[in-house]
Amino acid sequence: GDVPPGAEEKFRQGQEALRQNDYETATRLLGEAALLAPQQSRYRAYYGRALAQNRRTRRRAEVELQAAVALDPRAAEYRVMLGELYRDIGLRRRAEEELERALTLDPAHAAARRLLRALRESQ
Repeated sequence: GDVPPGAEEKFRQGQEALRQNDYETATRLLGEAALLAPQQSRYRAYYGRALAQNRRTRRRAEVELQAAVALDPRAAEYRVMLGELYRDIGLRRRAEEELERALTLDPAHAAARRLLRALRESQ
């Protein structure tokens, strides 16, 4: 779909802030991008990833990541992000389910494989 002017720039800046572990800036910029273009699954996914870094906003992170998955069910990456969030909040079974789905979509997804192995070994 069409992306409003400025949304992609905010998204890129937000991703950069995320890479630098500046979660406050990342959350603000990615949130603005997601608001401008709510149908862009990657905006919603990375906004969710930024929100997931803060305990107080993890519920909202789940909503954003689920929205990304709903918008683009074939993107293994978003399911891995959701799996990481579920692991972090202690929902092991749900984490495993998302990672299994990710591997069904992309059997070579190294991060999904690694995360799933770690979850199963820590039981």
